[in-house]
Amino acid sequence: MRKTSLWEKDKYRFLIPTVLVCALLVSFPFVYMLYTSTQYWIALRPERSFAGLGNYRSVLLSTEFRQSLLTTVIFVISSVAGSIVLGFALALVLNEKFRGRNVIRALLTIPAIIPPAAAGFTWKFLLNRDVGLIGGFFLPLLGVKRALLGDPGWALFSVILADVWCQTPLMFLILLAGLQAIPMELFDAARIDGAGFGQVLVRIIIPLLKRVLGLAVIIRFIFAFTTFDVIFTMTGGGPGIATQTLPLLGWKTGFLYYDLGQAAALAVVMLLITVFFSSTLVRMVKL
Repeated sequence: MRKTSLWEKDKYRFLIPTVLVCALLVSFPFVYMLYTSTQYWIALRPERSFAGLGNYRSVLLSTEFRQSLLTTVIFVISSVAGSIVLGFALALVLNEKFRGRNVIRALLTIPAIIPPAAAGFTWKFLLNRDVGLIGGFFLPLLGVKRALLGDPGWALFSVILADVWCQTPLMFLILLAGLQAIPMELFDAARIDGAGFGQVLVRIIIPLLKRVLGLAVIIRFIFAFTTFDVIFTMTGGGPGIATQTLPLLGWKTGFLYYDLGQAAALAVVMLLITVFFSSTLVRMVKL
């Protein structure tokens, strides 16, 4: 009879210190955030008082919150859809065997390793109407002479485009890994039976990639919903509040208005929205 090792006996006990440290690092900021959200607290004033649900009421009833929520919804849906569709298309193409495939794969991962703030500054320069390669050269050739980041509609489109560019490589890698896990015998059998690309896509690839696609959507939703760096460096939420999403509203409330109570309440609301939609997506794809 095989002897049971010490590790097999106490493997969960060895995890206790790590679990406790992680729980402390997560629970303390969360509890403190909940506490702060119930306080009337302006950072420049020493006094604070109990607000109850007053901060939540002020946040949810404000016009700026509703406008930022609408902007966030547009940004999240557009960015998630764009990066998933583009990443899926690239994965399908680069899953085939051809010369130079590995080089193209490596090049496509470059945006993923660039810090989002640096990517935001890069796109801001590219779209500049005076010196930017896109805004100052290509768009005037097409008859477009407006400053994209100065126009409310175009500014939102521009930050969505930049975010899609940043996040598509991750979606591409996830979906490519899923494609490579599908047995090649299925594709060979489909070709022998005379199935076209559309039939293979609908009947084999998508059903077998359902969970991988679901995981990619969940990850992408969380990243898009909490995007701050790219938007902040490109527009700062402007012009006006045209590109102001909920994370930027939280930053403005806490670090420009110094209203820490309302900023914490907004953070709790964002957390609840994220948990609700993420859990809904998990149930939908049955992860």
